[in-house]
Amino acid sequence: MFRLLYILVFLILPHVVRSQDSSLFATCFHRDSIRNIVEVLASDSLQGRFTGKTGNTKAALFIAEEFRKAGLLPVSGFNGYFMDAGGYGSNILGAIKGTKTSGQVIIFSAHFDHVGTDATNPFPGLNNSAPGEKGDHIFNGANDNASGVAAIISLAKYFAKAPRPEKTILFMAFNGEELGLKGSAHAATLFDPDSIIANINIEMIGRPHFSKGRPYMTGADYSRLISIMNERLYEYDPARYKKSFIRPDPFTQQDLYMRSDNYSFAKKGVIAHSIMVTSPEDKYYHSKNDEPDTLDYDLMSEIIKAIAIGSTGLVNGEDILSRKKKKK
Repeated sequence: MFRLLYILVFLILPHVVRSQDSSLFATCFHRDSIRNIVEVLASDSLQGRFTGKTGNTKAALFIAEEFRKAGLLPVSGFNGYFMDAGGYGSNILGAIKGTKTSGQVIIFSAHFDHVGTDATNPFPGLNNSAPGEKGDHIFNGANDNASGVAAIISLAKYFAKAPRPEKTILFMAFNGEELGLKGSAHAATLFDPDSIIANINIEMIGRPHFSKGRPYMTGADYSRLISIMNERLYEYDPARYKKSFIRPDPFTQQDLYMRSDNYSFAKKGVIAHSIMVTSPEDKYYHSKNDEPDTLDYDLMSEIIKAIAIGSTGLVNGEDILSRKKKKK
C-alpha cells in the first residue's frame, strides 16, 4: 500500500508543480505587463535614457519602484535600491535572500541606459533609422534594452512569489552600458567574484533572429551554463523545448560576449553570459525606429519563462556550474 501511494505521489507531483508554475508564469510573464514596462522606459518622455540626463534618472526611479513592488529587498551598504555606477549615475539593485547563508549569489542583469537623442547619441554612424522618421530626434531603445529590463523585473516578480530559493538572487539594472559597460564595470568591483555562481545578463529579446524566436547565449563555450539551462528546459517540457532551445551565439565574429555587461563580471573570473534573441545586425539597432510597437511581446513572455525554468536548478542549488576553456 505504501509503495502504491509513493508511486501515485511521484506521478501526480510533477503535474501539481507544473500547474503552480503555469499560474505564476501567467501572472508574472503576461505580455501586457511586459509591454507596460517597455512602454514606460521607451517613452518619448524619457528622451532615450542617456546616462546623466533627466530621462535616465526617471528610468532609474521607475525601475527601483518596480523592484520594491516586486518584493525585492535593498542590499545592505547601498542607498536603498540605488548603487553608484562609478560616476555614471546609478545602477539599480534588489535582492531575494536565499535560505542558505553561504554568501553565494545568482545575478540577473540588464542595462537600462540608451543613446538618448540626436544631441547625445555617441554612435551617429549606427543610426539605422528607416524612412518616415522625419522630425524624430529620440532613440527610444525599446529592444535595446528596455526589453532586458522588462525581463529582469518580470523575473523578480516570479522568484519573489515562487518558493524561496536556496541561493540569494540579485537583480541588477546597469547604467552606462552604451558608454563602455561603465555601470557594470564598477559593480563588478564591489562583489567577491568567488561569491557569484553566475551572471545571466539579458539583452535585446524583443525581435527574433531565428525563425522560431529561439534565444542564443554569448560566450557559450566558456561554461556549462547553456547545457544546464537546456537540460532543465528539456526536463520541463521535452516537446516544447527539445534538447537545445537556447543556441550558442551565431554571431561570434561580432564579439557580443565582450560587448555587453556580462563581460565586466567575466573579466573577474565569473561565469557570465548574455541571453539574446535579436541579431546585432537588426535594422532597428540604435535606430529611432526601435519603438515599443516593433517588439513581439508574446515572444518576450516565452523567452523570460524559459530563462526562469532554465535557471531554477541554479537558484535552488541543484545545478553546479564550473568554468571551462573555450573550444578552439
